Amino acid sequence: MSTIRRAGAAVAALLALTALAGCTSNPVAARPTSAAPTAAASTPAPTPTTPPPTQVAADATPVSIKCRTLVPTAVVKALNPDFTVVRGWQPEDSDPSHRLADLNGTTCRWTTPAGDVLEVSVAKPSVGDGTSLKNDLVLRSQSVPTFGGEAYFQVVDHVGQADVFRGRTWVFLRSNKFFEPGDASAVVAAALKSLGYGPKPTATPTPTPTAPVTPGATPAPTAG
Repeated sequence: MSTIRRAGAAVAALLALTALAGCTSNPVAARPTSAAPTAAASTPAPTPTTPPPTQVAADATPVSIKCRTLVPTAVVKALNPDFTVVRGWQPEDSDPSHRLADLNGTTCRWTTPAGDVLEVSVAKPSVGDGTSLKNDLVLRSQSVPTFGGEAYFQVVDHVGQADVFRGRTWVFLRSNKFFEPGDASAVVAAALKSLGYGPKPTATPTPTPTAPVTPGATPAPTAG
């Protein structure tokens, strides 16, 4: 009887080991699926990596105008009431306005205690240099028809800047308050008006004088 019990126990142990092996093995584990291929990222439009063209100072016509005349104080204060003019300002070489200073133009700057800035400069490069400037801006900037004539706007390092041309006159504006072209429109209009490019005044019609009528007089007959 004890022999039969020992044999039964051995069979039971063997079955338990077999069941345990069946639980731990994984002969049909799913293969890891590879990630679906992602679509290629769209390539952004190329932007100019070269600096703007340089102009020949000897071929430019000097421009001298007072800052408060170029942009009246009321227009500046409307942009930010804390703006004050920086007297005797000379732009550093790294400042884009330095290009107009090199052409013997006028460069103006206003600042606030909070760090806001407004720069308005005007110069008259040669015809050839002006054409090179415009051709370059076609590639690196956006045309702004609402400024009238030929004008461009772009944002560089969170600072909006506008280039406006009237004949040989080049007006350059930049400010961290310019987020879109409309933000600069009032300053652009004021500067152009000060330079003689504002809208022409409408002529007031002169009234035709009439002959006085004497009381009791018979009016002259009209032809007809």
